[in-house]
Amino acid sequence: MKPQLLKISNPSNTSYNLYLQECPFFPTPWHYHPEFEIVLMLESTGKKYIGSSITDFQPGDLCMIGSYLPHYYKNDIRYTEKDSGLNAKSIVIHFNYDFLGEKFLDIPESAMIKNLLERSKRGIQFGTNISGRLKDKMIDLTQMEGMARLIGLIQILEELGRTKDADYLTTDAIQLRNEVDSNRIKKVLEFVSENFQNDIMLEDVAQLANMSESAFSRYFKKRTRKTFSTFLTEIRIEHACKLLQNDKMSVSEISFDSGFNNLSNFNRQFKTIKKIPPLTYRMKYLE
Repeated sequence: MKPQLLKISNPSNTSYNLYLQECPFFPTPWHYHPEFEIVLMLESTGKKYIGSSITDFQPGDLCMIGSYLPHYYKNDIRYTEKDSGLNAKSIVIHFNYDFLGEKFLDIPESAMIKNLLERSKRGIQFGTNISGRLKDKMIDLTQMEGMARLIGLIQILEELGRTKDADYLTTDAIQLRNEVDSNRIKKVLEFVSENFQNDIMLEDVAQLANMSESAFSRYFKKRTRKTFSTFLTEIRIEHACKLLQNDKMSVSEISFDSGFNNLSNFNRQFKTIKKIPPLTYRMKYLE
């Protein structure tokens, strides 16, 4: 399935689109659009695919997705089961680059927001501190009208642009050129998200993409600006980080649960990506 170009229409009396999405599970396919998007998760869990990144989401998850960056939210399988009684709920905001007017982003006071929009090309994951601060403001925004609604969004964008409680989701924006590109990348992302805890050989994903190993290696790096090996390691390290954020498992157990076959390699790869050893990461987080 290729990412679909979605047409997003604003209500005639507003300059941007804001809605409360509520359903048993999120049905939107892998897609992209010219509008920028902010998503605050209120209920449900699963994985989100943004560009070449695969990360878990849960209530409180807040991220910003840049213009034309492919993405979709996939709920855990239990949400799709018949009569599950579960609910998926989020606040979604869409707006165009010039929704505030052609020259607004060129004035000095808009520098923080303009920079935020540029950074969002790589997808931005915001932390729990800023998410917690903005949750009520975003909920209140759904009840506002007129100028108050516009000013409310500007204030939210200003806070998002100013916070240091944020990380990029992708090293570089993913580059998809056609339907074949889209289908290949989506297949690889989903395969990795379901199998990263096991041994994954380059041959496996090359075959999935219907390419030779050497051709796939060149292709993947050109589209994502990273090798497949680096991409797989980053997915495994992100999984390890979530497990390290509590003290239920030893570092050794986390290493193997994240798909690493030996502890020394895990420690080395973790320090390369996170700049600190796993145990230090845990101690800092639990402080």
